[in-house]
Amino acid sequence: PFVLKLCAPRSAQRSALGIWASCVPRAMATTAPRVSERLFRRDMLGPTVGHFATSVTALLLFELFAMEWLLPPWVPALEAMEASMGRARLSLWSWTLISVVAYWGVGGVFALPALWRVEGWKIQPNRALDRRALVEAMPLVVFNFVVSSVVSPLVLAASLPESAFDWRRLPGTWTLTRDVVMWMVVQEVSFFYVHRWLHEDKKLYAAIHKLHHTWTAPVSLVAIYCHPIEHVVSNMAPLLAGPILCGSHVASIGVFLFLGLVHTTAVHSGYWICDDNGMHDEHH
Repeated sequence: PFVLKLCAPRSAQRSALGIWASCVPRAMATTAPRVSERLFRRDMLGPTVGHFATSVTALLLFELFAMEWLLPPWVPALEAMEASMGRARLSLWSWTLISVVAYWGVGGVFALPALWRVEGWKIQPNRALDRRALVEAMPLVVFNFVVSSVVSPLVLAASLPESAFDWRRLPGTWTLTRDVVMWMVVQEVSFFYVHRWLHEDKKLYAAIHKLHHTWTAPVSLVAIYCHPIEHVVSNMAPLLAGPILCGSHVASIGVFLFLGLVHTTAVHSGYWICDDNGMHDEHH
């Protein structure tokens, strides 16, 4: 077409291009636009920065609500439980409770449309949930869930400063702002590069990451269906790194954990309840 444009009259260009187009298979001549391309008819820098700012703002608002209104009435009870159970045990049970409510509770609700085969709002309308595959995935999902529920709180209990466990001094606005920005930057950057590494290294992809992508049309409850090594380096480590670097309060980390699990189940739900315009579903 470039040569025709330079050398041929306009009428000849049109006829030649028409013949060329008729000879090219439709799949080659036209490529279906990606979901993200249909939604983002512009460069990705603006949406990325805007999404990050929105995520930081939303997380900060949830944190402020929890620290100023939700948690203060529970401080005496939390102090009493820590005195009777010990810090490590309280951390273990608190982390597990938050994870169960977020992953199995909210994530379970997000799975209902797929289980009931609801067609509306579905990202991949021609794909239905394989219920048998979901049942077969559950042992690994439960294993990864138990690993993170046991290891993560113990790592935090050993790594955070004493001030992180002071229930009488919950973090204020400026501390939360600093922590939320740092958490998001550390998590997004570390997850991105670990995830990219697992894709670009073909041996690692075949041995580790391919397992997660066997779900080409995911459902919320398989968000942590992955190789245990991937679960540690790609899911757990990015989540823990920011709070450890900041020496954050365990109460604010609990809110971060809850919302993080809700988010990952949402983007794996297969429906337009996610905040990434379906791009992670498409990635699968």
